[in-house]
Amino acid sequence: MTIIRKVLLTLVVLLPALAAAQDDAALYMEQAGGSALLFRGHRANGYPQPYNGTFYWNGPEFKEGAVHYNGKHYENLLLNVDAVRQDLIVRTPSGGDGKVLDSDYVESFMMGGHQFLHLRNLYGEDAPSGYWEVLYDGRAKVLKQVVRILQKDLDGSLRSSIGYDGEYRADVHNIFVYQPKYCYMAEDGTLVPLRSRSQLMRFYKNNKRQISRHMSNLESSGRLSMERYCTELVKYAEKL
Repeated sequence: MTIIRKVLLTLVVLLPALAAAQDDAALYMEQAGGSALLFRGHRANGYPQPYNGTFYWNGPEFKEGAVHYNGKHYENLLLNVDAVRQDLIVRTPSGGDGKVLDSDYVESFMMGGHQFLHLRNLYGEDAPSGYWEVLYDGRAKVLKQVVRILQKDLDGSLRSSIGYDGEYRADVHNIFVYQPKYCYMAEDGTLVPLRSRSQLMRFYKNNKRQISRHMSNLESSGRLSMERYCTELVKYAEKL
């Protein structure tokens, strides 16, 4: 068989596959519609090893949302966040592999009815990195970042740190540990990482006694989580 005949035979075999790939690409971009620019990023990386927990912000379900990206607003998107890499991932309505949005161009987004901010793109390089969920948005803001770290868990001692209600397999020894972070944004835009509940009170010294009494009443039946404590404190303080 001559070289030319071999080349022609190879093309005959490959043409259907190439045509199918082109059709898939065309369908992908058609579904993306006016958001096609968002789907030019690299494919989202998974985690091939068996694991407990989740590497996503809350869970694997992609939620409806919108993104402010590179100065433009895009709506009707399916979004999730890889909380290990702090990657915002977007999917077409048909599902399939998600694409990672370049974090250098993401200013903010809505996901599942919640607002998220990329603080460094909005407030400069001195701001904390990654994406932050807005828990309370008043004159001041309370922000939360979900961080997940893949660790070995040979004896199951990290199960309580999973921060996820999904299936747990005792025979799997890799686990994504949930490590939330919190931040307070003052009215003047100052950003303060919150490592303890007591830090917040420093911003409301003039009403410290009244706020302390209110928070004690809220905790009369049990200690509040860090998330709810910070949110309730600032919400109440701004009413005074």
